[in-house]
Amino acid sequence: MVSVIDKINSLKLEKRAFINGIYVDSITKNTIEKKSSADRRDLSGIAACNKNDVDIAVEHARKSFESGVWSDIDPQEKKQIMLKLADLMEKHSEELALLDTLETGRSYINYYRDSIPKAIEVVRYFAEAIDKIYDKAIPPRKNAFATITREPLGVVACITPWNDPLVPAMWKMAPALLMGNSVIMKPAEQSSLSMIRLAGLAKEAGIPNGVLNVITGYGEETGKELALHNDVDGVFFTGSSEVGKLIMQYAGQSNMKKVGLECGGKSAFIVSDKCTDLEVAARTLAKNVFYNQGQICSAPSRAILHEKIKDDFIKLLIKETDKYIPADPFLETSEVSCLVSSEQKSKVQAYIDEGKKAGFPFYQSPEGYKGGENISPVLFYDVDNSSKIAQEEIFGPVLSVITAKSTKHALEIANDTSYGLAGAVWTNDLDEAYQISRKLKAGIVHINSYGDDDNTVPFGGMKQSGIGKDKSIYAFDEYSELKTTWLRFDQK
Repeated sequence: MVSVIDKINSLKLEKRAFINGIYVDSITKNTIEKKSSADRRDLSGIAACNKNDVDIAVEHARKSFESGVWSDIDPQEKKQIMLKLADLMEKHSEELALLDTLETGRSYINYYRDSIPKAIEVVRYFAEAIDKIYDKAIPPRKNAFATITREPLGVVACITPWNDPLVPAMWKMAPALLMGNSVIMKPAEQSSLSMIRLAGLAKEAGIPNGVLNVITGYGEETGKELALHNDVDGVFFTGSSEVGKLIMQYAGQSNMKKVGLECGGKSAFIVSDKCTDLEVAARTLAKNVFYNQGQICSAPSRAILHEKIKDDFIKLLIKETDKYIPADPFLETSEVSCLVSSEQKSKVQAYIDEGKKAGFPFYQSPEGYKGGENISPVLFYDVDNSSKIAQEEIFGPVLSVITAKSTKHALEIANDTSYGLAGAVWTNDLDEAYQISRKLKAGIVHINSYGDDDNTVPFGGMKQSGIGKDKSIYAFDEYSELKTTWLRFDQK
């Protein structure tokens, strides 16, 4: 049996950008310098594109859009091409999973069994939906009639994150393409290989040249140039709130392009004294906060526990936490592996040191895999919600446990944050669940669950967690503009 590491070693890594249907080096020949967090091997060589490369990609995207080679074809034809892309992704799912494992250090089995199938499912969902959405008409007057229609934006830039490379990318790419836009994907410099490979699959599926482009490079240069470009009609981003704010500024400084942002989170996981199954709640919390080394924007990184159940819950939580000790990402038995880079490890460790310096009691799981960049899960309890570790997004396996005196107090703590991406309440009191879900300021609220959703419901946050929505039928609205057409007839 061929091992995961042997399969990775046999991969041919395409590291060039994809512009107008072909793979190309950056004009300057500059490349991204980096190492794999999985085993610290050198992964340098991915094209580091600059303003000139961005200009060329935008020019080809514009030409393809204006030509109508994609924007003017029937929805059914777009649907069939995108379904073929999904089939090709499925055929190459092992390769895509291997590429993401090598680059990000996340466990291979997570990608192969979870993330890559989810990305394929996203493409199929949107493809099946495109010929089933309708525009509107106002009730006809005697001599007038009006239609309200969606029209593609034109050239769309999508800047995507490294923590789960293809799923958020497909949340954006699939509806943007199906609406008729020409798209430029800019993957994170930490995780570009799978998106580069997918571009080739898209061409094989039948997406015309110039309609889908992949520009690689550093965010502060390549991403910035896309957001500032006067011929880009929309920019859609998943990543930190700090960068999201910059993208809003760049859009305003240029052509007031449409902006969509799915940004950071510091989501609350409220456990009431009326919760009768603390064991399930603890298991659910640990999975969702420590899965993928805590590198999840919607991770429930603040557990807000009623004082009556706090001690019992923490005992259960510690048992569950030890299930997420980092292991070798190349073993098919490993569920949790590495952080994305040594830089990310240093950042997370600095927050852990901050929590210790503040004097909060803590528990850390035993050390795990030593061949890559990782940190064993950490619980801080009796945390002050105003502290740095409770207020700032750590994006690592660190949980702040905060004590609440009442349901009202728990809700106040939950909303006392600049973020508003997700949240949860665990209670067997239906009235309590309803009241908290109404008042919790988050884009998605889970009741007696966490992380449960699918492609039919929108995903996105409030406050500094962003604007706009990924997933669901509503996503098509993000990548289009509404146009009113008023028709007046002969009034004789």
